[in-house]
Amino acid sequence: MAEIYDVIVVGSGPGGATVARQMARSGRRVLLLEKGDDRPCTGSYLNALRMFDRFGFFKSREGLTMLKATTAGGATMVYSASAALPPDWLKTKYHIDLEAYADETMKELGCDVLPPGLLGEASARIMDAGNRLGQAWEPMAKLLDPKKFRQGKSAGARMSLGLNYGERWTARDFVAQAVAAGARLMTGAECTDILADQQGVRGVTVRLGPKESREFHADIVVLSAGGIPTPVLLQKAGIPEAGQGCVMDPVLLVYGIHPDKGSWDEPPVSVVSWKWYDSHGIRLGTMIDPMLMTFLSLAKAGWQHLFKILKYRQMIGVLVKIKDELGGSVDIHGGVSKKLTAADMDKIEMGARIAEKVLVEAGCHKQSIVRGEIRGAHPSGTCRIGDVVDQNLETRIKNLYVCDASIFPEALDRPTVITLISFAKRLGDHLLSKA
Repeated sequence: MAEIYDVIVVGSGPGGATVARQMARSGRRVLLLEKGDDRPCTGSYLNALRMFDRFGFFKSREGLTMLKATTAGGATMVYSASAALPPDWLKTKYHIDLEAYADETMKELGCDVLPPGLLGEASARIMDAGNRLGQAWEPMAKLLDPKKFRQGKSAGARMSLGLNYGERWTARDFVAQAVAAGARLMTGAECTDILADQQGVRGVTVRLGPKESREFHADIVVLSAGGIPTPVLLQKAGIPEAGQGCVMDPVLLVYGIHPDKGSWDEPPVSVVSWKWYDSHGIRLGTMIDPMLMTFLSLAKAGWQHLFKILKYRQMIGVLVKIKDELGGSVDIHGGVSKKLTAADMDKIEMGARIAEKVLVEAGCHKQSIVRGEIRGAHPSGTCRIGDVVDQNLETRIKNLYVCDASIFPEALDRPTVITLISFAKRLGDHLLSKA
C-alpha cells in the first residue's frame, strides 16, 4: 500500500526546503523528495561532478551551457551566497507583495554586506576603479557568516564546487530543520509522475532505483524540482503550457591579469554594480571560476589564451549578468531550446565592454583581458505566474502547486534565493490558511 502524507514536496532547494520546514513545524506529515544525495560537499571536482546533472555539461539545443544542481539543498550548494530583495516589479506589475517575507528572511539568515577587510583585495580594487569611472560599485549583501571564515578567508572560487567552511547558508539548513520538526527526507528519490484525478492531485510516483518505483499519496503536492524538471512533470500531468518559454539570466565572465593578487580566494560577487540594471538589465560583480573551469574557458576562447592559466592567482574576474527575453521551451523529455536574441547579445556586449574598462582601470594589462563563454545562470520562467500557476502558485490541477524558479514571470536578473524563500513562506501561509 502507498504511504500517505499530508504534503509531498518534490525538491529540496530553497523553495522546497522552506515549504517543507513550515508545514512540518505546523504539525503536518511531510515527505520531502530529493533526486540527488546529501553527501558532504568537499569542494573537489569529482564531488562537484556528482552534484551536477550530466556532470555539468547540460546544454540547450543551441549550445548554451546550464548548470543544474541535483543534490540536497539544490543550487544553494554551489551558489555565491549573494542576496537581494525581490524586484519591485513583482509588486507593481504582478501585484505580488513579498516585502514582509523578504525582510523576515534577511533578518533570519543574518544577511548583510561583508566588512571591508573581508571583501577581498582584488574586489576592493575593482570597486575603487569602477567608482573612479562613475560605475557605482558597492558591496553586495551576502548570506555568509564572517565569524566562520577559515583563517579570515571564505571558500573563494571553490564555492562553485560546493566547498563550504560553514560560513555559507544553504537550503540544507532548512532541510535539517524540517527533518527535526518531523518531515521525512528521501534522497535518491526521483519523482517521475504526478498522480491526479478530476478532484485534484493525489500523490506522486517515485523512482527509487533502476528497477524500483513506488507511489506516495497526499492531498497537497508542491513541485520545487527546478526550472527544467518541474515543467516536465507538469507536461506529463496534462498541462502542456508548462515549459513554453523560459529565461536563463545569461552570464559572461571577463578575465584580466593583475600585477598583484587576483580574486581566486575571495568571496564571489562581494562587490557589484547595479548602475545599468534598471536601464539595460545588466548587472556586474567580481567573480572567478575555479582553476580547472577557468582553464576550460580559456581553451574555448582560443589556444592563444591557454598559458594565461599560469597566472591564475593573479587573475581577476568580472561577472556580467543580463536580464534576457522570454523564449524557447522545455520539452516533455527535459530537452531545452533557448536562443539568445539580438537584444540579449547587445546587452552582453555592452556589459563585457564595461567589464573590460574597469579591469584596465584597476591595473590589468589590456592585452591580458579575455572573455569566457556565455552560459545560463538561472533556468527559470518555465511555469510562469499568470500562465501556468495562479497568484497562489496553484496549477489548474487542484492542490498541485509550484514553488521554484520556474514560477518567475520574467527573468529576475538578481540573486534568486531571498525571492524564492519569500514565495515559499507566502505559499506556506496560504496552505495553512486552507486547513
